[in-house]
Amino acid sequence: MHPITATQTYVTVILPLAVPKPYTYAVPEPLVPEATFGKRVEVQFGKSKLYTALVIEQHRRAPEAYRPKPILSVVDEEPIINKIQLQLWQWLADYYLCTLGEVMHAALPANLKLASETRLTLSPLFDEAMDGLDDKEYLIAEALTLQNEISIEDVRGILQQKTVYPLIRRMLEKRILYLKEDLKTKYKPKTVSCVRLQEPYASQPQLLEEAFELCSRSTRQVEALMAYVQLAKKQEFVRRQDIYSKANVDASVLKAMEKKEIFELYEREVSRLGGYEEDTVDADVLSGQQERALEELRGLFREKNVVLLHGVTGSGKTRVYIELIQEAIQRGEQVLYLLPEIALTTQVTGRLEKVFGDQIAIYHSRLSNNERVEMWNSVLGGKPLVLGARSALFLPFRKLGLIIVDEEHDSSYKQYDPSPRYNARDAAVYLAHLHGAKALLGTATPSIESYFNTKTGKYGLVEMPERFGGLQLPEVELVDAKRAMQEQKLHSHFTATLLDELKAALERGEQAILFQNRRGYSPTYRCLTCAWHSECIHCDVSLTYHKFRNALKCHYCGYTAGLPDACPACGSKQLTLKGFGTEKIEDELKIYLPDAKIGRMDLETVRGKNAHAKLINDFEEGRLDILVGTQMVTKGLDFERVGIVGVLSADQLLQFPDFRAGERAFQLMLQVSGRAGRKHKQGKVIIQAFNTTSPVIREVLANDYSGFFTREMTERQEFKYPPYYRLIRITLRHKKPKTLNEGAQIFEKVLKGKLGEWAMGPAVPYVGRVRGYYLLDFLIKLSRDAKKIRYAKEVVEEAIDTMQQTSGYSGVRVGVDVDPY
Repeated sequence: MHPITATQTYVTVILPLAVPKPYTYAVPEPLVPEATFGKRVEVQFGKSKLYTALVIEQHRRAPEAYRPKPILSVVDEEPIINKIQLQLWQWLADYYLCTLGEVMHAALPANLKLASETRLTLSPLFDEAMDGLDDKEYLIAEALTLQNEISIEDVRGILQQKTVYPLIRRMLEKRILYLKEDLKTKYKPKTVSCVRLQEPYASQPQLLEEAFELCSRSTRQVEALMAYVQLAKKQEFVRRQDIYSKANVDASVLKAMEKKEIFELYEREVSRLGGYEEDTVDADVLSGQQERALEELRGLFREKNVVLLHGVTGSGKTRVYIELIQEAIQRGEQVLYLLPEIALTTQVTGRLEKVFGDQIAIYHSRLSNNERVEMWNSVLGGKPLVLGARSALFLPFRKLGLIIVDEEHDSSYKQYDPSPRYNARDAAVYLAHLHGAKALLGTATPSIESYFNTKTGKYGLVEMPERFGGLQLPEVELVDAKRAMQEQKLHSHFTATLLDELKAALERGEQAILFQNRRGYSPTYRCLTCAWHSECIHCDVSLTYHKFRNALKCHYCGYTAGLPDACPACGSKQLTLKGFGTEKIEDELKIYLPDAKIGRMDLETVRGKNAHAKLINDFEEGRLDILVGTQMVTKGLDFERVGIVGVLSADQLLQFPDFRAGERAFQLMLQVSGRAGRKHKQGKVIIQAFNTTSPVIREVLANDYSGFFTREMTERQEFKYPPYYRLIRITLRHKKPKTLNEGAQIFEKVLKGKLGEWAMGPAVPYVGRVRGYYLLDFLIKLSRDAKKIRYAKEVVEEAIDTMQQTSGYSGVRVGVDVDPY
């Protein structure tokens, strides 16, 4: 143990835990030069737990309330974060009412957060010979060959020393060790399906004539071979897809040629971290509208830091982004391109890679821990373009010049659980401000908040009202499902109009997308005698029937139950399925369109990392005729041959207990209809609704955003909702309803005592119990006044402390959601 001297140096550190404020430790003299800002240090917290904490300041101020413990070692040689990142963390903690430790936990990749319980395993690539290891590394590796996994605590025992983090960091970097959960989520290498010649043709090209002879009776095989020969001259490897499109053949042709021993079909591994293999191409020529938008954007960016680009679906916004990204990279700046969900962005990624090649890095939650650290370091090293979902905000940018938030209205930008419950769009605007960078928000259906900011002059606004190439926006037709039902023209969930249009589109060789915002087969299982319905045992929600598994499932906690033979309440055998989800639509469409090839895209079918890309690929290449999906199908996908888009139940979108229901429904319907008729012809959208008088549906039909905005703003002002007012929702949770109710009374007393009528509640939320925890909500509504909002946040913190310090209520969990979305 190093002695603590009189002229003591201290460090303030953040621990990766939800402790209210940063903690101070003493620095032993020999470690003073190393323990500087942005490096991780090994510390003891609590009685015996050791953590890696992050230094945010070195100073000479001794804490008054406690005697600081010394740090044990310095883990890093170089800082892993910069000052701007810390400013972003502090703003997030302050604005969203959480601790710096929670923000750090969300921001750092797992390999950079080690704790005593972290489990280590030996890398599968590790060579048993153990060459090049020093004595301590050898001991650890040997221990791991004898047992599968050990904890960091065990490493201390094996080496008989307390400080082991620097050694573990070295072994992780050398890829001798892996974190245990890392191997569980181990990434399959990314592969592309390719074709090559078998022997003897591969090594003796002069024998190819024999191969042509072998397939001379099939013109399609000859064409495939010709295509291969031409492609092989230009490319180092030939993808099957290239042959399919060049020779206009399908997989069966290549399979037949494999049988004849001409071709070998194989999977080629492609690097994950964007080692882009193909030649980059120059972006297409700009249209007049795109040129004008770019001029306006450059002009506005001289005066304003944030600009909203409101362009209809298919107006070519991505092409405008590409131009701005190129300009920023030429100035030597980094660019962050945010997307709502990385899984839904295979197409955008493809387009950007064609232009930027391996200047681009892609960051998202499905990367393994090692890949995240690789990414972290490449951004620290100045990688020019980062494409990512909301967590990419936390990367260590050095010189950020531009942030693009694509589909800025999307609710996936909001993090729900765990804390920090931040909105990545708003955090991106703040991050741009910290870097002195510009932020561009792009969408076809702006969120009310962003559009309001353009009206008040806070943001600039650029509009792109026409589709690229002069294409018309799709024709939208509203079909009255109630009337169809009365006239007996409603077949299951499809009106005759929709079925006729689907049949006609398929006959023309076009594809269709059907949208229904419910996954599963049927939302509830009911008893006709006593109205019992299947409910989850842990949550207050109905179980959803999934035909594929023939089981009932809870979409909140994952609980699964079998189908009862009789009603558990009254014993009646008259049980029926009510409502309809994507699985049922897929099933019933097969009755009406027996020849159509139907695929389904919802959370159930895209669980795996590659499942999503495969579905999109199948639809793009025409192996599917109809895609049935939840809101996933609305997000930024471009398919050339989609002629018809059907919204099966517009009413369901509107009947939601949320003040944003109208806004969401408007955005979803416009986004879905934007999928119809892209490249060559006008498409058609059919919206089925039982209540056709809804103003939102009328505004969708007229594609009237400004009418929708004006009406919505009047309602929001009248009922005191954002953007005129600010909301903070506080949720209390406990397994015992009695404890929860009593705790809520203590909380309410402080809250309402100081905030009066600004605070409302407690109320039981729409789903009152989730995963065995009972819930109660409070809501605070405030006018847009910074002092008021600061005061309200202080009162919330005081109410939480008062309740949790009262004997018996420390176990009541509290979740604070600022600007709930």
